[in-house]
Parts: sequence; structure tokens; C-alpha cells
Amino acid sequence: MREETRVPPTPDLIRGRKRQGRSEAPSGFARGAGRVWPSPFKEKTLRRAFAWLLVLTVPLWLAAQQMATFTYTLKNRDVRSVLARVTEELGPKGQVQADTESNRLTIRDDSQRTARIEKLLRDMDQPARRFALGSRLDVLARPEQNGIFSPTPGFVDMTQWARGLQVKESYEGVLDLAEGQSGSCVLGKSYRMDARAEGYDPAKRRLGLSNLALSKVEPGKPDLPVLQGAAVLPEGDPTVLLVKPTEKIPPLRLRVMPTLLPSVVQREVR
Repeated sequence: MREETRVPPTPDLIRGRKRQGRSEAPSGFARGAGRVWPSPFKEKTLRRAFAWLLVLTVPLWLAAQQMATFTYTLKNRDVRSVLARVTEELGPKGQVQADTESNRLTIRDDSQRTARIEKLLRDMDQPARRFALGSRLDVLARPEQNGIFSPTPGFVDMTQWARGLQVKESYEGVLDLAEGQSGSCVLGKSYRMDARAEGYDPAKRRLGLSNLALSKVEPGKPDLPVLQGAAVLPEGDPTVLLVKPTEKIPPLRLRVMPTLLPSVVQREVR
């Protein structure tokens, strides 16, 4: 039998094994307790960069949070026609006051919002723009029991309903309408559409109508209101309105689309 002699490991041998199993730390970093830490020089550099970042960003953030107040007097628009639009742009702490006598708005909000609202008011406060309010009225057939106008509540497949839609009569008309003015157009012999434009929002391409009404007219009888209310219509896109039938009125479909007309500047001839 051959006997093997075991030699106890020496401290130098143990340190050699540790050196072989240890991965070297990246340049500029120090190792300790199983983690890689930045060297003192790198750590100071990172702290200084972070401090400078705070010095630069904190004042900008504080300036953005500061409240600002400005007053705007409208020259071409009624202050009531822009009040709802301005309210949409206010922040949580924003306030707006309207003075109808002087046609003036006083707005208080953070500096960024007030700058944006002031630009919005300048874009809206322009000389009256003109629109071609195109309309198409379709007189539909009386509904079936399972149609969209059925008195029984339930879900209706609009795609299938539109495919089987029966249009009995159609009338078209165009209304020349300017901001702040009213107008009307006749649709066939039995209907008339009336509208009043409040103002145009160029930022969202929307035309506000303080009144949009459809009436049924008959000779020797008072007008029968069919549809009436305020509306906000997208410029260049049609809006479809459905009218539920009654005993005197058949089901109706009204399509309305405002189109912004180009402004024409007439030069003075000498």
C-alpha cells in the first residue's frame, strides 16, 4: 500500500487561491464585501455633477411653478364666446375672470400656461372669419321593430342598420356664415336650418355654434321644432345627427360640415 502525505495549506497558498478566483474590479472602482464601489475620486465627481444638476434644474422648476397674472382685452370677439375655451387650458390653481362691460379677461396661472393661453387668445381674437356650413338632410323610412329607433331598449348593430337604411328623400344646402352672425337655409320645401356662429378655435379646428336648429315648416302653420341646441363642430369633417321620429316627424339624418373660407383682402384702387 502506498501512503499519501497531505500537506496543510499555507497562508501564501490560500492567498494565491483567492487571487485566482477573484475578478478584477473595473478601472476607477474599488472592491469590498462582494460589491464594486466607485473610487473616492469617481464618487466626488458624481456628487459634483449631481449637485450642479440640481443647481440648474431647481430654479427652472421653481420659475415654472410661479403664478403669473395678465389681462387681455378682446377686439374682435365677445368675451363670453372664448370663456369656455380658456377654461379648458387652466391648471389646477388657475383662475379666470371675465368683464363683459370692457370685454376683458383676467387670467392667473403658472407662467407656462399663461403664455400658452395668451397665444391662444391672439389666434382666436381675429376679424370675423367666414364659413360655408354645408348640410344634407335625409328623410328616412319609418323604423322597424328592431331598428335603431325602436321603443324597446337594446343594442343595435350600426353597420347592419346603415346597410339596410332606406332614404326616401334628400335635401342639400349651404349656409354662408361668419363669426358672430346668424343665418338660415331652406332644405327642401318642408325643413329649414338656422345657425349662429360664436367663434372659431384655430388650435383645435373647431367652430362653436351657440344655436343649431332644424324646423319643419308648413304654409299657414307655425314652425315645428325638430332639433335645437348648441354645438361644437370640427372644421372640414362632417357631423351626423339622428332625429328620433314622432307622429308628425319621420326619422331624419342631418349631416353638417363647416368649411373655413379663404379671406379676401380688397386693395384700395386709386
